[in-house]
Amino acid sequence: MPDQALSAEPVPTQTRAVPSAPLTAPPVASLGAAPPVQPPVSQRPRLAQQPGVAWLGSGTDGRWMESPQEASTALGRILSGDGRRGAVLIGEAGDRRETIETALAALPPERSVYRLHGSAFAAATPYGALAILLSGLDRTPPSSLHGMLRTLSGFLRPDGSAPAVVIVSQPDQIDAGTITVLSQLAQVDSICLVVHCERLTDVPVDLVSLLRAGLVAGITVRPLTPTAGERLIEDVLDGPVSRFAATVLWRHSGGSVSRLRQLASDCVASGKLKRAEDGWIMVSGALPRMDPTGLLATSLRHLPVRQRSLLEMLAVCGPMPVSDLIHIGFAHELDALQDGGALEIRSDQSGRIARLDSVQSAETLAAIEPDRRRELAGMLQTLDPGYHSVLRAANELIMLGDVQGAVSLFVESGWHTASNPGPAGESAWTHLAWAECCARITVGDLDGAEAVLTRAPVADSASLSVLAASVAVARGDVREAHARLDQVPAEHLPELLAPRGSDVTGESVRCRAQALRAEALALGDDQDGALRLLDRLDAELTRFHSAGIIDDVLSPADRSVLAQSMLNVLLACGQLDRCRDLAETVIDGHHGNPQSAQYAELVLTAVDAMTGDREPAYRRAAGLVAQLEAMGNPHELQAARALLVFCGDGADGGTDARASEVFQTLVDSQAGQLAGQPLGRLGWVTELLLAQSTARIHSPEASLARIAALADRAAEAGLYAVEFSALAIAFQSGDVRLAPRLAQAAARTQTAASAPNLLLARSVLEDDEELLVRALEALVEAGCASFVEQVDSPLLKGLSPQVLRRIADAAPSRRAKNGPADDAGTDPEWMGQLTRREREIARLVVDGKTNAVIARITGISIRTVEGHLYQIYAKLQVRGRADLTRLAAAQAQLQAGR
Repeated sequence: MPDQALSAEPVPTQTRAVPSAPLTAPPVASLGAAPPVQPPVSQRPRLAQQPGVAWLGSGTDGRWMESPQEASTALGRILSGDGRRGAVLIGEAGDRRETIETALAALPPERSVYRLHGSAFAAATPYGALAILLSGLDRTPPSSLHGMLRTLSGFLRPDGSAPAVVIVSQPDQIDAGTITVLSQLAQVDSICLVVHCERLTDVPVDLVSLLRAGLVAGITVRPLTPTAGERLIEDVLDGPVSRFAATVLWRHSGGSVSRLRQLASDCVASGKLKRAEDGWIMVSGALPRMDPTGLLATSLRHLPVRQRSLLEMLAVCGPMPVSDLIHIGFAHELDALQDGGALEIRSDQSGRIARLDSVQSAETLAAIEPDRRRELAGMLQTLDPGYHSVLRAANELIMLGDVQGAVSLFVESGWHTASNPGPAGESAWTHLAWAECCARITVGDLDGAEAVLTRAPVADSASLSVLAASVAVARGDVREAHARLDQVPAEHLPELLAPRGSDVTGESVRCRAQALRAEALALGDDQDGALRLLDRLDAELTRFHSAGIIDDVLSPADRSVLAQSMLNVLLACGQLDRCRDLAETVIDGHHGNPQSAQYAELVLTAVDAMTGDREPAYRRAAGLVAQLEAMGNPHELQAARALLVFCGDGADGGTDARASEVFQTLVDSQAGQLAGQPLGRLGWVTELLLAQSTARIHSPEASLARIAALADRAAEAGLYAVEFSALAIAFQSGDVRLAPRLAQAAARTQTAASAPNLLLARSVLEDDEELLVRALEALVEAGCASFVEQVDSPLLKGLSPQVLRRIADAAPSRRAKNGPADDAGTDPEWMGQLTRREREIARLVVDGKTNAVIARITGISIRTVEGHLYQIYAKLQVRGRADLTRLAAAQAQLQAGR
């Protein structure tokens, strides 16, 4: 027996991540830099330093694969002879097949491979599955078990050769005698046994005993992370793909390697994915139906009638109370399907709920014939008052990227024309209004969202007040937002407990209200208050996650929307490092919301532009413009275009031709807006970037005039953070007459750039060059390098080369302070055998960073990070990120006890 054995069972489908640090909420930031009076960034709590903002996704490290080759690499090591006698491979049929074929392709051609398949014949016939092996013998083997083992052992592993690989599928359909023979052949190392099936419960007891004894390894082919899924799609399509499209495909495929590969190809063939710029974007239209190989849909017709009926009901009607299903006689079917993994049962505020995941639901719906749908309609009428199905269908459309389709569904359903929509009455109206308003806000139809609210029969609904506040924040009307939020109780909202089929809960409304209030405060003059609210919300969500109830309290989609609000707050408060970390976490998150992933990429692009990384920002902006033009929020499209223009300097210092064209498109589109661009969310960033681009494309005078108009408009609306940012840019562009007003705005706000700009204004008012240099250093340290790094910047004129070098050196010193330290002398003992780079990556993994974030921090590619991780796992003899984190925690406790 080997010295160390892998776990006898596959990693559980869900693990709980418990933060090692006390639950504290991190402070937030603004559109500038960290003032000198604040503690260094490294000493302040940060959202992204929690375990990857663990509350954002429903899964944890042990549930996902970081690479499509992860399982095949593990299997390949076993087949090559790492001391194991085989493996039990668990997962979907297509993924298992791909894993096995990839591992076999790396074996030498002379290695013998046999495939045994379970069937009704093999189950009923003694040694029936061994027929293919027995047929290769020159003589009939003895009938005794001992004689058969000796004969097959010599045949499958002749002297001096490697053991044959025997691959067994459907082991539950193979007779006990065959299983015993295979088990004992593996024990004497005559074969390398690979058993693959969907669930561990399908593995016969003899083989499970080998697993528990450590003679064979357990390998679970898990879904890919969103980032790994995106890389797989890019490999299939031979080019980059938009974040929006990658998230839609990842969610619809469930992260399955084989399904994702097939779905990407099918989308290209059907025209759902199209070439644009240098990559692929998703256009409107239905997703192609996937080949349901290995999915539940293929076996619908083979299921017992009542089990099939139950699955069809859940697919059509959405999640349903277990009590209702038991009442109408589906108790036995519930147990059978839950044991088989075909459905899941969850608890929420209204009790236990039976549901299908999105992939099973979509494929089951696709397999239902039209006549069968009509039969189901009568059965479901008593269970579903009607609006649950509308909510479920609309939510599926939204999560598949078709938000406009969801809005159309609400309109076509005509629910808002009914004075009392079904037996649920006002509660039904409230849920439908919530869902339609959220959808309209997502597509940028703020007028339509307000129109829905004006028709509400429940005027004093707290949840509808939150919706009205959401519209006001999107418009940049913070006074109206505060007025609406003041109507919302501070505690739990009992009016909006989740109905079946709806993920909206009272907690989700309360958390949304808290996030919206933080947004309103951040745009106003209380950035410190906004950060405190954000920290409190983050700490509360972390507690929900640590307690294991996060999915029952808030859906992944709701949590991703909260993350969008957090991004808005961090950006408005100028905490650019924290904003970047959170944006990368949202992009890599397992929430499956394509709108949130795309919004996070837009924010990340804005942060890169603000900090001077214009080349990557331009590339991202070009892809975002192409995707948003095909299908997206018009306000986000304006922001992406503004970023493209702002970052579009030509290589020769002139203006990029495309940037000029896009700039004119922006100007033309804004000409017809009487109220101007909404300043909420990213609207103020759009206006600031356009104003700065005007100096390059038209004239500096026109740029300053536009910035001044924006500052006046923001001040009138109470958007003091926006006013301050506009004044700071105008001042840094050379309009020193604004020094008194800038000093006043900087003193009123607490953004990260407020203190440096206050020093900047004072340096002009007091004519103090040393104060000017200190202010410029503070700006650069805070990440506002793009405002001072231009050669022709008025702020730098007249400064000596030594002073300019001192200012330029502030940027790398900032990165050094914020980057990970590498002091080998303080490393724990378990890191002793790792290289310097491996120690750095291991620390980041333990901190909860994803591979994409690690690549950005260390400046290496994601594939290089993966290579280092494999070396780390091999040296430390751990199975993955979760095991590495547990090892670090255990060693830390051991060290503390000494």
